[in-house]
Amino acid sequence: MTVHAAETAVAAGADAIVVSNHGGRVMDDTPGTIEVLPEIVKAVKGKITILIDGGIRSGNDIFKCLALGADGVLIGRPFALACVKGGSEGVTALAAKYQDQLKQAMLMTGCHTIKDITEEKVIVTK
Repeated sequence: MTVHAAETAVAAGADAIVVSNHGGRVMDDTPGTIEVLPEIVKAVKGKITILIDGGIRSGNDIFKCLALGADGVLIGRPFALACVKGGSEGVTALAAKYQDQLKQAMLMTGCHTIKDITEEKVIVTK
């Protein structure tokens, strides 16, 4: 969740980091993972694989994370709930939904490949 932690992981020789708030904001007024992602990307992109989790609930959220520099997106709770509610069929349906939403976001922004998803495709506010 911090540039310092990301730089420490790079210095230690880690292959990847996960920008994570471990399942939710456990303290009021702390940032979400998507809020800290850009500064971490700026500091360590290209030195280490950057994964993100926390609060991803749609293909549009996946698009935003990739646009802001994540190399990959981890999604836990929505798939766990889909499994509980619908078993493997629920998981398959949710994956298809997220895939369709991501494809739609890519079409709407002129992205033909995942590599075309860049920061210029989203509005970043602070």
